Amino acid sequence: MSRITIAPILLLAGVLAGIPLGVALSQAKPQLRVETLLERVVSGIPQPTSLRVHDDRWDPGAETTHHQHPGPVILAIIEGELVEVTAAGETILRAGQVHWRQANEMHNVKNLSAKPTRVLAIHFEPAQ
Repeated sequence: MSRITIAPILLLAGVLAGIPLGVALSQAKPQLRVETLLERVVSGIPQPTSLRVHDDRWDPGAETTHHQHPGPVILAIIEGELVEVTAAGETILRAGQVHWRQANEMHNVKNLSAKPTRVLAIHFEPAQ
């Protein structure tokens, strides 16, 4: 019968146990990351203000027609793409972008893509 020494077995067991433990301990802790997407000094918000937050979902081809809002609006494009038409021209709003619209700005927004678009729209309007 061959004689097995215990030292190599203990060494192998230590290595096998230590590798997963070392990997687990070296993993970074979950973190919160904050990126400022829109920062503005605002003077045109009437007091008191009514705040509304919409989860807007646009089917391909959907369009608002020309309209305006009595207060400013922040649009955070979550997914997809929209085209906004104002007197200044066309602006493409893409996923990951945040867009500011001034109060009373006439505009038309449409989804010209073949995919749905989702937008978080934050409206600031005079309180009734």
